[in-house]
Amino acid sequence: MLAPFQDNHINVIVPSVKQFKSVKPSQFQMEFYNDSLASSFWMMVDHTLTKNGFNAVKTIGPEFNGKKLFSYTTSKTYGYLRFNRCFASQDADNVQDAHMAGKLLDTIFADFKNAKTIIIDVRDNIGGNDEFAFEVAGRFVDKKVVGMHKKTRNGGYEDFSKAETWYIEPRGNYKKKYSVILLTNDKTVSAGDVFAMIMKELPKVTIIGTNTRGIYSDMYGFELPNKWLVSLSNQRYYTSKMVCYEATGTPVDIEIKNTRRDLIKMVDPVLSKALK
Repeated sequence: MLAPFQDNHINVIVPSVKQFKSVKPSQFQMEFYNDSLASSFWMMVDHTLTKNGFNAVKTIGPEFNGKKLFSYTTSKTYGYLRFNRCFASQDADNVQDAHMAGKLLDTIFADFKNAKTIIIDVRDNIGGNDEFAFEVAGRFVDKKVVGMHKKTRNGGYEDFSKAETWYIEPRGNYKKKYSVILLTNDKTVSAGDVFAMIMKELPKVTIIGTNTRGIYSDMYGFELPNKWLVSLSNQRYYTSKMVCYEATGTPVDIEIKNTRRDLIKMVDPVLSKALK
């Protein structure tokens, strides 16, 4: 019943029995289908950085599933920032969580002071909260700009609330205007989708890889009379120009796919294209 939706935010949970998910197929997931292959993928990425003159990758922030929040490094002219989720702590309020992430970003961007271009890698980003996405995006604006609009369904399928506007506001102490290259794929989901969408709104941003997953809405949860739990996508997210990327994902400027064959040479073609 759930499968045709292909929306990871739609779930039916039978307590103590099973969680039924509506999963959208992923090319990246099919290529790197287990923890070992995923680990090899990121080893390849780090190897590609080293071959191109980057320093050893540093990690910072709280851990989740054995990974610290941010990974980053620099070369003579570039900064590289990676985050595989859009939350610092699962238990914190969204605004407080974004503030926590902001303090960590202050440390990272101090290292980026000589960089002209920053590569941000959100491939295989599992999502989190929108406030986090806006906290990161705020490092790349020097004035308040419209980031997105979103509407919430009231009742009928096309019955929505008035659009709520979210703004990207300047964050951090480093007002330098960077060029940004954003790396995405079809495992960049939820708040990762949102981050890519709002970054695409900004000048001097190029997106390379493949379209994000395309599941932007928050999860609306409720309980059925038999105590089963349900989550639905009850919102529509729009760009500043009222374009909706739901299901299709935030589009890239240059499409390049990662495959298992990349592991043979241990060279990441997506990152290599970004550096070119």
